Amino acid sequence: AASDVYKRQLKVRQYAWVGDHPENIDPHLYADADFAGCTSTSRSTNGVHLCFRGKNTYISLSGTSKKQDCVSHSTPEAEIVAAAYAIRKEGLPATYVWELLLHSGTKRKIVTIFHEDNMTMIRVVKSGRNPTMRHMGRTHYVQIKWLKERFEAGDLSLKFTPSAKQMADIYTKPFDNAVRWQTAQEN
Repeated sequence: AASDVYKRQLKVRQYAWVGDHPENIDPHLYADADFAGCTSTSRSTNGVHLCFRGKNTYISLSGTSKKQDCVSHSTPEAEIVAAAYAIRKEGLPATYVWELLLHSGTKRKIVTIFHEDNMTMIRVVKSGRNPTMRHMGRTHYVQIKWLKERFEAGDLSLKFTPSAKQMADIYTKPFDNAVRWQTAQEN
């Protein structure tokens, strides 16, 4: 039985491919959250996926799954916390590396493309507030203001990505069927 498990594990591989010049490759940062996924604390889980992408390039750089430090009251709130975590812990620290690796003799500005699958969260971050979330505590409120400021700085681009293409999803939720798991591995 143990050898069967080992044989199945040998079939799973992570691949990367590079077929573009550095000026045609961009960093992509995906963040996702499950809402109140922990049954004992009701805290959500952050999922983060960082990669380089181009038309003919894909390199996975890191993946993270971490329980949030605060309790959220809704999915958009949990997504805000996940976005702030992803940018603060993965996106911004790597910016200097992007400048070195992707400049390739050009002076183009490197913009990290941030992928989000929750339209409410996107609207809140773009406006810097949400009247329906007046109940939010200081932690969430500060994160919204900080995210608005970060996206206005120009080194991050906020992009809506449908949930089916959300690469950070694999770090936050259990998969209840083989088809969903296979799709997540292929994204």
